[in-house]
Amino acid sequence: MAAMIGARSVAIAAVLAFHASHAARCIAPARAAEARLAQERSEENDRCGWIGVGVSPMTAAFAQSLGMAQPYGAIFDRPESDSPAAHALIEEGDVLTTVNGAPLQQATDFAGIIAAMAPGTMVYLYTYRDGQPRQVALVLGAGPCHGG
Repeated sequence: MAAMIGARSVAIAAVLAFHASHAARCIAPARAAEARLAQERSEENDRCGWIGVGVSPMTAAFAQSLGMAQPYGAIFDRPESDSPAAHALIEEGDVLTTVNGAPLQQATDFAGIIAAMAPGTMVYLYTYRDGQPRQVALVLGAGPCHGG
């Protein structure tokens, strides 16, 4: 009887070892596929605020023509078609002075300020066109985040 129990234990151990090795061969590829999917989802979800227009630096001469004591802000470039900037009727040459009430000190700060906000965020831009102040409200689109 002891020999029979011993043989049965060996057989059970062999079956369990087989299943464990088989499961490991199946689980490893499944975990790798799961990791790839998670990475792809992360990259898809790694989206930042985007409005679809670049800016150029404010020049002292242009700032003076607007009556600004100090040059700050930026000058909008041409908006990308079908972008939030285009839908908000931003035009090339419009002057950007503040974002959500905070003065834009350097044109180089603009992309980072926008990218730091989540897509879908309402943003208020204070601008000048033809010497007239304007407030532009737009909802940020989603663009790729650029590490830096």
